[in-house]
Amino acid sequence: MLKKKNDYSVIVYFEDGTKPKKWTYVDKLNGFSMFLHKSHSTWKYMNVYNRRTANYIRRFYRDSFIPAHLQE
Repeated sequence: MLKKKNDYSVIVYFEDGTKPKKWTYVDKLNGFSMFLHKSHSTWKYMNVYNRRTANYIRRFYRDSFIPAHLQE
């Protein structure tokens, strides 16, 4: 598990085909997904990256289980 805060960058894709949005500083992925459900309800999936190395980690879909932190 990563140890510092804001370990992730996330790119979110939307069902309606609008331009994907990027958030650079994300700490807890489950809290971020709750924010997406509330403020960007048309999101389809999100790609999660290690913020410091820019390495791809994982993709999460809207209805999948999303943990707070990931192990690399």
